[in-house]
Amino acid sequence: MKKFISVFLAAVTVLVCTVCVFAQGAAMSVYSSDKIPSGTMRMIAHRGYSAVAPGNTIPAYVAAGKSDFWGAECDIRRTKDGVWILMHNDTVDEMTDGTGKVSEMTYAEISELTVDSGNNLEMYPGTKVAKLTEYLDVCGEYGLHPVIEIKAEAEVEYMDELARLLLARGDKEMFVIISFGREVCVRIKELMPETPVYYIIGYEDVSREDIDFALNNHLDGMDIHVFLPDDYVKAVVDSGLDVFVWTIYDIANAERFYELGVNAITTNTLTQEKPEGSLRQQFRWALRDLFYRVSVFLRELFNVN
Repeated sequence: MKKFISVFLAAVTVLVCTVCVFAQGAAMSVYSSDKIPSGTMRMIAHRGYSAVAPGNTIPAYVAAGKSDFWGAECDIRRTKDGVWILMHNDTVDEMTDGTGKVSEMTYAEISELTVDSGNNLEMYPGTKVAKLTEYLDVCGEYGLHPVIEIKAEAEVEYMDELARLLLARGDKEMFVIISFGREVCVRIKELMPETPVYYIIGYEDVSREDIDFALNNHLDGMDIHVFLPDDYVKAVVDSGLDVFVWTIYDIANAERFYELGVNAITTNTLTQEKPEGSLRQQFRWALRDLFYRVSVFLRELFNVN
């Protein structure tokens, strides 16, 4: 019996290693889960569908639009000459072949750079840094809700300028604004009272006071970290605020937050349908799905919750 168990565990280990090699960055449908009924979970593509294309780029948002996401999240920053672009970091170094702080560069300078990091980069040669307006156009084309993260360090004085840009859009009723910055949240809510604004929190040094801040300033929800404990998540849900969760990579956590009452998750890898792709991509998807099925079987076999 011991020999059988050893062989079985070894086989599982090989399977897991195989999946990790071949399924890195592959997509997996939440419909693999029997616990999440179809249409009950709003899925937000983190920096676009960043499992299949470089994050915060137009190809990632086109991929999200083709994969049945409810929304698509982006990070925005302002160039020296007042152009809002998609960029997570305060410098262009990590995302592009250039170097320098976004706030100290003109859009013309940044437009000369090429994106040189991200998943499946070789499939999207020559990809450029996207403007906020280009991202909004793609979201509009595919019916995606733009989920726009304004960085906490963004200068509040520029919120008027940003609000004017967004409010001028014909699809402005689709927007969701999120930010770690309390001043940013309060100001943008004053300027765009009809637009949902969510306060983002991490998992360190959080307290009931964070929930009270969102409630007292008439924000619409909170965007909470996947590492937060169940009792805190329930406190946010029970407060009446709408709740997003970032960033979920696996079905097990999607199920956990669904059962806690959260109905929107931000994810790099999960989707609501199998994306079209090459035979190799489909094979990677199948491996990831098989891994999920095996993990469920093992949890039930050894009574692990």
